[in-house]
Amino acid sequence: MRRLTDETVLAVGRLTLAATELEYLLADIGAGQVDGGLAAIFTASGEPLRAARHVAQRVSADRRDEFVGLVEAAATYLVQSRTAVCAMWFESGSVDAATFDEIANLILRCRGRLQALLDELESTPPALPRHR
Repeated sequence: MRRLTDETVLAVGRLTLAATELEYLLADIGAGQVDGGLAAIFTASGEPLRAARHVAQRVSADRRDEFVGLVEAAATYLVQSRTAVCAMWFESGSVDAATFDEIANLILRCRGRLQALLDELESTPPALPRHR
């Protein structure tokens, strides 16, 4: 790994927190579907996305495409964040603070849109399936 500027280290921190916040929201989406709830989903690698994908397929038909699209966008942004961080370990990796901040902003916008959609769906009780 090459020597990083303070600006880059801070940007990596912002990216890491944004990605973790998005994964927490994905875990929360799936928490009603899995025994053990939020903590069990959030702490298992890959489980937040898997659980949210499961719920997305069961959302009411009129909002399903939008919900699935946002969950899949979240998946893409999470992969981009991991790829950017991993690129720091390669000499040829040219990832800088601006790149990390750009991905973090995409993640935060996706998280905001997903939360807004959840808020709308929760105001319509039959829209979101719940574990029984």
